[in-house]
Amino acid sequence: LPEVEAARSLLEAHVVGLCIETVHDTEQGGGPRNGTLDDKVLADAVNPGDYAAALKGKWVRASCRRGKQLWLELSESPTGPTSLCLLLHLGMTGSVVIRGIGAAHYKNFTVDCTSWPPRFTKLELTLAGHKGKSKQEAVVVAFPDPRRFGRVLLRHTSDATSCPPVSALAADPIASPPTLDDFSTKLKRLSAPVKAVLLDQSKIVCGVGNWVADECLWQAKINPSSPANSLSEPQLAALHAALLSVCTEACECNAES
Repeated sequence: LPEVEAARSLLEAHVVGLCIETVHDTEQGGGPRNGTLDDKVLADAVNPGDYAAALKGKWVRASCRRGKQLWLELSESPTGPTSLCLLLHLGMTGSVVIRGIGAAHYKNFTVDCTSWPPRFTKLELTLAGHKGKSKQEAVVVAFPDPRRFGRVLLRHTSDATSCPPVSALAADPIASPPTLDDFSTKLKRLSAPVKAVLLDQSKIVCGVGNWVADECLWQAKINPSSPANSLSEPQLAALHAALLSVCTEACECNAES
């Protein structure tokens, strides 16, 4: 979650309000797939150019996130309603990189931005337009993903939360945190190990990864293998508080540990 929030903030600061002028949807930057469409990552593409046809000329209205799922809301005009959403899931090594700015900070790896486009870039967008009364210089965004666990999807909808994969996610601990009562009630119904429950993106909350789950359980002094329905009321309260605190602090620190 904190890594994805850092990427969302980066996009919000630099591309919201701009128009997508060019799209490169074959791999760039070197590697065995250079010059070809990576249809594992760009999973809604059948042929090279499919993403370009869908995205070119669209205006970025908003940069959004739920859990680990990030998306841009796109429209046909600067003030028009959202008609398309570009979904980005970073997986293990996917990242959002802006030329001349760099990438969001990550805990486990860095992106080499010394040459452009970065190695293993799956999708590249060039955007321009006006912010306020001044013309905005072109902004170039790349999505590199060396290990190919990320996904870039297209959803022809005004609301990405109404359809999969976003609709399948549980509550976001930052944007829509569960109340203690709701959190406790759901945990009491589950017999799986509490860490496994926290990692399940559809159960209690979404966006919690391995290190966030470990930190929350450590702060709450709970054994990760404890059955979720075995936790006492004080343990549930401590875990709920730790979850909200850790996620909030991690995002405020821009995902740096």
